[in-house]
Amino acid sequence: MSDAATPPDENPPPDQSRQAHTVCRRCGTPGPVGDDGFCDKCEKALEQACL
Repeated sequence: MSDAATPPDENPPPDQSRQAHTVCRRCGTPGPVGDDGFCDKCEKALEQACL
């Protein structure tokens, strides 16, 4: 099979989801966030809340 046989609709888009999540989902602070969309501070707070 060649690359031309695959319709462009089936190719996943570039990794835009990580670029889109530059704001924490919990506190809204802009900056680096983890895979779940939370900054380090909120991620630690959520871990403590689950204990």
